[in-house]
Amino acid sequence: MPKLVDVIGGRGMKGRTLPLAVIVALFAASPAQSQGMSRGDPVPSAMPLGNEAGDPTIRMEPGQTLLSAFGERPVFSPDGRKLAFIGKSYGDAFEVDLTTRAVRNLTGHAPSEGWLRIHYLADGSHLLLGPRFTGKTREETRNNAIEMFWMDPAAAGAPVPLGIKVWEGVAVSTRGNLIAWANVTVDPAAKMKAVTTLHTGRVVVANGTASVTDIRTVASPSDCLAEAQDFLSNDTALLMPCYGYADGKATTAVLSVDLASGKLTRYPTPPQLYGEVEGAFPDSRRALVECADDRRTGMDICVLDLDPAKPRYTRMTQIVRYGGWKYGNPVVHPSRRMIAAQVGPAEVVDAGVGHGIVLMQLARGF
Repeated sequence: MPKLVDVIGGRGMKGRTLPLAVIVALFAASPAQSQGMSRGDPVPSAMPLGNEAGDPTIRMEPGQTLLSAFGERPVFSPDGRKLAFIGKSYGDAFEVDLTTRAVRNLTGHAPSEGWLRIHYLADGSHLLLGPRFTGKTREETRNNAIEMFWMDPAAAGAPVPLGIKVWEGVAVSTRGNLIAWANVTVDPAAKMKAVTTLHTGRVVVANGTASVTDIRTVASPSDCLAEAQDFLSNDTALLMPCYGYADGKATTAVLSVDLASGKLTRYPTPPQLYGEVEGAFPDSRRALVECADDRRTGMDICVLDLDPAKPRYTRMTQIVRYGGWKYGNPVVHPSRRMIAAQVGPAEVVDAGVGHGIVLMQLARGF
């Protein structure tokens, strides 16, 4: 297991606002700097569950810290000072100040049917995903009723519906208010009996409200269901996991699409690996991946080199040695020095459910 540098907390800093460089230095500073999270180990031929005793949220690895004992789907703010997350599926969205560790509820002031995801737009305002109206079941709501909402940077006003339904997640640019999302339609002739179509658009904010303009269709893979995940290469490409089903188990391909030409690129996944791509590194050369033998029984974090000719996977964590635990939805801090991920048991009611937010420090030169 690669060792991690201890993450320094914000003791004695309540009420102070520090520059990003100072925040990064606080998280990086440690006598064990050379023992930071390395490039990891090559993905083995198998990642079996272990039976080690204990609770990994209490017995944290060196260099990991449990930022919140509840929550899922973390995202860093564009300036790296804060982290937002969903408290629980169809619950409220929260924000934690990474300097003071103060937590505030971002959405409790406005009635809603609950939220599944929150993102920061590049201008500091928020993009929320949730239902205006629920379906008969949680699955029906998740697949057919999730919409985009905009909320002001101060989280003072009520979320504004943008009139766009979404299948699964959205990609959000760090350079401007560019976003991408997928819609799914039934197609009995398709391999998956359904087809996803990927779109891009721009969130325009004016007079205390927002709308989505310049909507374009950019891709529609034919052999799997694609989800918008992250922008690459200065917003010229879009990174996507693409979900399939083969030999009785779920499979996931890693794709990107060039937004100008529409050309799809595949990054091959080792046949033994379930690899669901998540947050990309700011240099667009690597991305975090949820990796497992079987995601239903446990899951770790890997890093994928985004080279279609040599898509190197390296394993960064080993939480499955406890058996029945998983990390999920990992994202990279703007400084490239930290990872945030959710942690929790592998057996959950819905996809994306987590029971806490963990920070992990990366070594210099990662």
